[in-house]
Amino acid sequence: MTLIRAVAIGFLAGGAGALIFDPRGEGLDHLRLALLMGLLVGQLLTVPVSLLGGAVWARPRKEGAIRLYDFSLGSLLMALGVLVVTQAHAAVTWLSTEPTPGGVGDPDGEISIAGLAGLSGYLMVLVGLALLANGVWTSTRKDGLRPTAEASQD
Repeated sequence: MTLIRAVAIGFLAGGAGALIFDPRGEGLDHLRLALLMGLLVGQLLTVPVSLLGGAVWARPRKEGAIRLYDFSLGSLLMALGVLVVTQAHAAVTWLSTEPTPGGVGDPDGEISIAGLAGLSGYLMVLVGLALLANGVWTSTRKDGLRPTAEASQD
């Protein structure tokens, strides 16, 4: 589960890469395509690094395991994944119009970039679902429950 958490953190950290690409043309559609390309480049860099970090973090230790909050991490990742999927679908629809939109060099290449971003979004949703399922599963077990404050008798 630690590796899945590390991949989730890598997906989220890759979102910072969305800020590195400048749109080639004017308008919201060019901005959307630039953000999706930046997201893919950011995730290409951060996901392997976080996976390596998660492998080191998952090694057996003597002290207790550090537990991340699966509900918040999974919910955030799912929401971002749904946003990426919808934006990738909108970009593919825009790039598939005839005639080819101005400012787009290679429409087939740009469609493949948007398609890869959509695939990344689907993977984000799946990892988010896995984290939420793990959070539900561990919270329903007896030893997975968090301690509650006892009411005072005053």
